[in-house]
Amino acid sequence: MGVERTVVCMSGVGGSAAEWDRVIPSLAAFGRVSTVAPPAAGPLIVVGHSQGGVRALQLAAGEPGRVEAVVLASSFFPPARAGRPLAATALDYGRHRIAYARELAGRRRVPSPTRRGLRQMAAVARLGLRPAAFHSLAARARCPVLVIHGNEDHVVPLSFARAAVAIHPTWTLRELPGAGHRPHRDRPDRWADAVSAWLCGVA
Repeated sequence: MGVERTVVCMSGVGGSAAEWDRVIPSLAAFGRVSTVAPPAAGPLIVVGHSQGGVRALQLAAGEPGRVEAVVLASSFFPPARAGRPLAATALDYGRHRIAYARELAGRRRVPSPTRRGLRQMAAVARLGLRPAAFHSLAARARCPVLVIHGNEDHVVPLSFARAAVAIHPTWTLRELPGAGHRPHRDRPDRWADAVSAWLCGVA
């Protein structure tokens, strides 16, 4: 009997295992689900949210014979103009930052990352400043990759995801209407349906 496949869910900065609760039942159809860390052995499907998406790509690049598929759920992507004029790009990004600030104010929440979270954000910021480094990492992930991104994500705008997929044309993009930066939490049923349908075709 072979080693059971594990579906590893990697949260972003400030995320928690609980954010995956509503999609775990659908992911469990593809293997044992872990929201902690990958096991020492056995095939993997890796699902990464936000900064966790970078870690998912790192795992796929580092263990190419083991990672069967990667799902990037409103993952980090480097800022991208995607053919737009600089002024239009800056205006669009500014609009997203204002919307994000309003969202935090509406929830009466002030971000307070931990020391570990600050280190994670610094690592992502370096990739944001060096897009070529991000895309070099992404190119080393040889497995199928699904990008599933909320169209109301004001942390990582959808335009950044579209630009990344244009650079990596073997990737699949699914845009989730009405979802923000945590599409697996905002629209769990639609997210689960889209991810399950894609995994059925590649895993």
